[in-house]
Amino acid sequence: MKKKLLLLMAIALAAGGVWAGESVDVTKSASATPTVEIENLAGSVRINGWDREEIRVTGVLGDDTDGLDFSGSNDNFDIEVEIPDSYGRRHRDLDSDLEIWLPAGSSVSVETVSAGIRVSKVDGRLELESVSGEVSVDGAPTSADVETVSGSIELSGSETLAIAESVSGKIELSGVAGRVEAATVSGSIRVEAGNIEQGEFEAVSGSVRFTGALSPGARLSAESHSGSVVLNLPADTSARFQVETFSGGINNGFGGGEAERTSRYAPGKRLDFTIGSGDAQVRVESFSGSVTLNPR
Repeated sequence: MKKKLLLLMAIALAAGGVWAGESVDVTKSASATPTVEIENLAGSVRINGWDREEIRVTGVLGDDTDGLDFSGSNDNFDIEVEIPDSYGRRHRDLDSDLEIWLPAGSSVSVETVSAGIRVSKVDGRLELESVSGEVSVDGAPTSADVETVSGSIELSGSETLAIAESVSGKIELSGVAGRVEAATVSGSIRVEAGNIEQGEFEAVSGSVRFTGALSPGARLSAESHSGSVVLNLPADTSARFQVETFSGGINNGFGGGEAERTSRYAPGKRLDFTIGSGDAQVRVESFSGSVTLNPR
């Protein structure tokens, strides 16, 4: 009986499967730049880039899962915690904690529901999606596209493309550059950037705070309904500004004129001005929140 059990375990491991409730430790050879797709309903996913041409998956699966499917070879891999076709109150232990090491040049796609996602030292493309899990990225990915519903987003290091979207989670971006986009409904947006070529920031009831510089010809827009908008830009910025609020104030540290009323019958204000030769374009809109432009 013992020999039969060991044989079944060996077959499962060879096929890339791991039994539910068991510890995971499986390694496969890979190219230097593979595409890796990862799915885990609940628990956590931690991804680490390294200099080896192999992928290692470790962790512990939930007792009520159907096991781990780790399949693929060379350039394409799938890593999925398998869930029963109909799960509910009878399947309560679905939390699976995975830690994955993969080549730093990998392109990675992760989907979770309540599992948090943490990525470190991955240089390829990242597509990360979670419903309620928090997402954290630290490194220098070629591009990063991150979406959550209620989980917060922390992203640093992407110098080409960074997109972050959340419904109620806060968004914090640092060390980003190039094209940067962030949108949230009730969370706040905080961005510390290098040179921006295109920036789009939108919040409904949360605040927007941007600190960074504008490349020649850059386009930067920031919108908020009830939250404040603060832009901290270099004192020698060259740009055309269009700022408009409905009931919020406009505080302009760059000079260039005073805000004017947009109507005799409404409290709206508008401020258009240019500093330098006007190479870039900045547009800010707020309904009831204030707008502040700070030279630094």
